[in-house]
Amino acid sequence: MSKFKTIFVTLFFLFFASHVGAQTPFTLSGVKSYYPVVELNTDKIDIKYKEKILEMLIKKSQKLGIETKNFSSRSLAFLIGFIGIGDTLALKMELMVGENAMRLDTKESVFVISYMNSRIFVPQELEEELIDNAEELLDMFEAQYKEDNL
Repeated sequence: MSKFKTIFVTLFFLFFASHVGAQTPFTLSGVKSYYPVVELNTDKIDIKYKEKILEMLIKKSQKLGIETKNFSSRSLAFLIGFIGIGDTLALKMELMVGENAMRLDTKESVFVISYMNSRIFVPQELEEELIDNAEELLDMFEAQYKEDNL
């Protein structure tokens, strides 16, 4: 298979997998507060988008009644960076909740990812697609939060 076909097939399956609409294997029940974070792992995205996405995250949290003003050991984080797929650069966006949890067997405190959803795409219009995909990931988070906290 040619390099182009391999990249095309990979991107097609990544796109398809990100749009199947299945619920994640995570639960958001009982999440009443978290510390919002946006991390840009690239210098190819203007820093103003970090602030814009952080604002979106805080507004969505307020709409859901989730506290974000005080520090919490739980974080809701957007991690954004570029990855290489063959000769193509794709943008990877991850929205995740990370928190400390107690292991039942050893009573040891460990850091866990209790929610995660991601998207990988090759942007044509970086700024517009960055915001659109961030909104879509937040909308999926909202839908699952509402379902888990009925």
